Amino acid sequence: MDRLAGKQKPRRRFRGPRLPVDPLELTVSEAATRQVDAAIDALERGKFDIALTLAGAAEGMIERDSHHLFAGLRDNPRAEERFAKKKDWIALLNRERDWLKHGGDNEMQIECFDAAMMIARAASKLEVWTPKMEDFRAWFLQSLDTF
Repeated sequence: MDRLAGKQKPRRRFRGPRLPVDPLELTVSEAATRQVDAAIDALERGKFDIALTLAGAAEGMIERDSHHLFAGLRDNPRAEERFAKKKDWIALLNRERDWLKHGGDNEMQIECFDAAMMIARAASKLEVWTPKMEDFRAWFLQSLDTF
């Protein structure tokens, strides 16, 4: 029984890739793009933890000096009004990602919005978007008022 989904799933045996298999060669941008696309797939399936982890990893891979979503959130003047220290605001922005990466409390509630926002943060660092990212963008902007 799948404890998280609450229903019985038929077991599929792991078969692995056909061997021998060539190694996967990627640029940083290609790897981050693949992670964001996989995060979007996970989000669609309701696997918010997986989506957030993949998108968080992708966001961390890309260095970008120009504007991106995390920088806008981090430097938001309204955050200075609510948080005495910028590091406390940053810790809140990264709370779920850091818990999934390092653990801590025994439990964490991860909302759809948390995963979607992390995907948006990661995608904003990429120069080129896939059609899946463009579709996600349209859905995300349309859904903002319903989260």
